[in-house]
Amino acid sequence: MAGVQKVRLNNLNINIKNALIIGIIIAKNSPRIIGNKKKNGDSRGVMSFTLRDSDVDTINVDVWGSEYFVITFYERFLVGDVVEISSPKICIKSGENETFRPQVSSPFYLSLNEGSSDVSIFSGDTFGAYLPLLHIPSKASAGYCGLAEVMKFTERSDNIYVDLLVVVKSVQPAKTIKTKAGVDMSVRGVEIVDNTTPASLTLDIFDLDTIQRAEEWRALESVLFIADARVAWRGRVRVQAGARSVVTHQPHTSDAEALRLYIRNQAGGGEAAAWAAWSGERACAASVAQIRDRLAAGAPFCASLHALLTHLNLDDLVTATDINLEELRVRFADHTGELTARLPVKVLEETLGLSAEQMKTMLAEDRSAIRWRVLLEQCSAKLAVTPPRIIVLSLRRASPADPIPLY
Repeated sequence: MAGVQKVRLNNLNINIKNALIIGIIIAKNSPRIIGNKKKNGDSRGVMSFTLRDSDVDTINVDVWGSEYFVITFYERFLVGDVVEISSPKICIKSGENETFRPQVSSPFYLSLNEGSSDVSIFSGDTFGAYLPLLHIPSKASAGYCGLAEVMKFTERSDNIYVDLLVVVKSVQPAKTIKTKAGVDMSVRGVEIVDNTTPASLTLDIFDLDTIQRAEEWRALESVLFIADARVAWRGRVRVQAGARSVVTHQPHTSDAEALRLYIRNQAGGGEAAAWAAWSGERACAASVAQIRDRLAAGAPFCASLHALLTHLNLDDLVTATDINLEELRVRFADHTGELTARLPVKVLEETLGLSAEQMKTMLAEDRSAIRWRVLLEQCSAKLAVTPPRIIVLSLRRASPADPIPLY
C-alpha cells in the first residue's frame, strides 16, 4: 500500500503518521453510544478491541464514528480475525483511560476514526503465523488464582479482579436481562471448575462476541485462561468477564493441558467421587450434629446424611428474581438437629424426574403436589461441604438399608 509504513507493535512511536499494523484480535468490548455528542444528527459511538502481533506484544485500539459505523464495525470484525490497520493515530496511554481496558504490553494505544483510518481482513502470506497467537494468555499464566481462594472472598464494595485457569463444566443458554437503567442486555452463564476445589463457580459473560464464541466450548474439554475476571456477588460469589477481561480459549500452556486431563479423570467417577478424592475420604454416614461439628473445622469434606427433608419450596423456581437460578434452599432434620443446604436445580431435576422448565410451567397446585414425593420423607442425601456452604450432590428417598448414625 503506497505511502504507508509497516510497523510492528514493539517499534511504534507517536511520530509515525502512516503506519500499517497487522495483528490478530484477541478481545473486544461492546459498543457504547454517546448520546450527548451529535454530528449531522447521528449519535457518536465508540468500541475497542485488543490486538496482538507476537508472543509478547499487545495493544488496545479505540474505534470512533457514527453509531451505525461503530456497530457495523463491531459485528464485522471478530475475535480470531487477523486484520491490517492503516493510518491509525498513535496515542500515549493515560492511567484513567486504562482502568477498564485489558492490560497490554504497549505504552501506546491506537485511535481509529471513521473516514481517516482503515481496517480490513488480512490475507497475506504470513496469515497463518498469527493464528497461534490467539491461544497465548494475555498475562503470565503462572500467576492465576484458584477457585478455592475466590470462594473465600467476602463481599466488598470495591472491584476485585483475578486471573483464572479453569475448565468449562457446562455452558448455559444465553438470556436477556434488564439493567437498572431499563436496557436489555444479553448474558450467558458458564459453569467453571479447577483443581483447587471440586466446587464449581459461575462465569457471567455479557459481550455478544464472547457469548457466541461460548457455543464452541465443550464441557470438560475446553480450558479457559481468563485475565482480569471481576469477582461479583449475587447471592453467592461468582465471576464476570468484563471490559478488562481477556478470555483465552484452549491456551497453549502445559498447565492448561494438565488441568484438562485432571478434570477429565476426576469426572470419570462422578461428582460425589471427586469430592471424596478431594477430602481424602469417602462419603461416610453422618448425623446433622456431626456435620455441623466438622463445619467448624473449616476444611472441605463430603458426607452421607439420612434425615427428614423438612423444607423444599418449588415456587422459588418461579418467583426468584435471578433468572439464572441455580440452587434452592432446603432443610434437613434428624434426632440431633437441623441443617440448611443448597440443592442445585440439576439435582432437583434428577430427584423428581422433571426438568426445571416443566416445573415452572405447572399449575401452582401441581407444583406443590410433586414436592411431597420427598418432602417430610426420610431421605438419603450426599453432601459436599466447603465451609460455610453445604451442597446436595444427590437426593433420594431413604431405604431400610441406609445407615442412621446414633450421634
